[in-house]
Amino acid sequence: MWYLLLFAAPADLIVVNANVLTLDSKNTTARAVAIADGKFIAVGSEADVKKHAGPKTVILDAGGKMLLPGLYDSHVHAIGCVTTELAEKPPVIRSLKEAFQYIRSQAKELPKGDWIVLRYVFPTRLDEARFPTKAELDEAAPDHPVLFHAGPAGMVNTAALKRSGVTRETKSPSGGMVVKDEHGEPTGMIRNAYGVLKGVPRVGDKIAPDQLRAGVRQLFAKYNELGLTSVADRNSSKSGLTLYRELASKGELTVRVNVAFGFDANQTPEQAEKRLKEYESDGGPTGTGDDWVRVGPLKSFLDGGMLNGTAYMRQPWPIGPTYQVRENDYRGLLFVRPANLRATIEVAARRKWQFTAHCAGEGAMDELLDAYEEVNRKVPIKNLRMCLTHANFPSKRNLERCKELGVVADVQPAWLYKDGPTLARVLGPERIRWFQPYKSWMAYTTIGGGSDHMLRYDPLDSTNPWHPWLGIWCAVTRKTERAGPLVEDECLSREQALRLYTSGSAYICHEEKLKGTLEAGKLADFILVDRDLMKCPADDLKDTKVKLTVVGGKVVFKRD
Repeated sequence: MWYLLLFAAPADLIVVNANVLTLDSKNTTARAVAIADGKFIAVGSEADVKKHAGPKTVILDAGGKMLLPGLYDSHVHAIGCVTTELAEKPPVIRSLKEAFQYIRSQAKELPKGDWIVLRYVFPTRLDEARFPTKAELDEAAPDHPVLFHAGPAGMVNTAALKRSGVTRETKSPSGGMVVKDEHGEPTGMIRNAYGVLKGVPRVGDKIAPDQLRAGVRQLFAKYNELGLTSVADRNSSKSGLTLYRELASKGELTVRVNVAFGFDANQTPEQAEKRLKEYESDGGPTGTGDDWVRVGPLKSFLDGGMLNGTAYMRQPWPIGPTYQVRENDYRGLLFVRPANLRATIEVAARRKWQFTAHCAGEGAMDELLDAYEEVNRKVPIKNLRMCLTHANFPSKRNLERCKELGVVADVQPAWLYKDGPTLARVLGPERIRWFQPYKSWMAYTTIGGGSDHMLRYDPLDSTNPWHPWLGIWCAVTRKTERAGPLVEDECLSREQALRLYTSGSAYICHEEKLKGTLEAGKLADFILVDRDLMKCPADDLKDTKVKLTVVGGKVVFKRD
């Protein structure tokens, strides 16, 4: 008998006749669980667990279905997603043909001179696998400034350049590029230089606080439907923390939230110290909070992205139309000066903050690990679990460095599924071998599975797809949307893939004592699913249906 009695009071809820997958350190299985006051008080056999029943205990028969920990998405932008959805409901674009159709339709509806903006449309996901040209955007809307936005890089038309006064004389800002052709004329490609554009409409300025809170509740209800019980909001703010706390105080949260504060690493140590003191007046350092809303790491942006050709790489990006690369020595963009990065991390470490940075390219990952190593000589960082966000191309040496420093990572299987084929074609087999190598990651350190969900509520048509079962399936099979499997040597076992979205995410967020496994004393966050995840055909993993989602012992979703 291995269950542990923690409370003398009877259980509020007991689930019996369940195929319980605890995902604990021994991967123990059980038949029943008991819950009191929002936590597990027993996990074991039906006979042992039923000893905790009282006259008011609710007994739930699971019908032999699999019961496992609630899923944890280690990387979402929930408030940003809700804001954009309320403001403009961005369309789903799968090809340049669809993009041009949308732009033409907007040109007919909007007055001449008004901006037309397509947000977060990535060339790696289009049928044509490339950015549009300036001439193509001109043809679609000659009388409107157009921005084809793909994250840190975007394409604009002639009207946008004229409206913004961008000419051959316009200089590129620090950390960005206004790309020019062989004659010195702007091509329309803008890389981390949106500041040169004039009048581009902002998103969400007129959304009322009650609308935003309602939108978050709606989105979290959708998260619950697919088994998510925790998320990490990976680039939030003090206002975001306040919003989540307000929902929690009213009992309106159905998903627990770990809140990362967006932080500019291009600061002096004195500036960074002042900013952190401001954060700490409301919440911080990392770990501050309660079981519903907890302060996470500081989050900076070190480079651009894989999906738009701005990630900072060790080797140059190949010349070609996918990312409109024209230069032989273009390696992407590094947004933060290395000296500033080191200084910021040292200040954070001294004040006991976990730190993470968006580092999509392997060159950016090198810079961040160099910074962690240098800071570690002055301030031990291992217990802080400094993090790498995305870290798409780790080398064996960088994985060894992660192990030495206790560095963890936040990875996105949806990028392998959606973008792997285009990246493989552009970069070639030698470089793609180290694209999101989950099996190698797990041999050296802990990783958490996330989606980087930014736009739209639909789990598959969103940017990026936040469907956790798609992510789990992709980690197991490494199958892609537009081609076959990619680097199958890096496939995870089913147990490893489930840990990626449970105990892995909990650990990288310093919450493994509360979440991620089914054990007595932990929060009673669990799901019941319609199939045996350890025995069903591998391709059936992506179609998993959640029958029941429970957070803190309370049912937040039930499928009839």
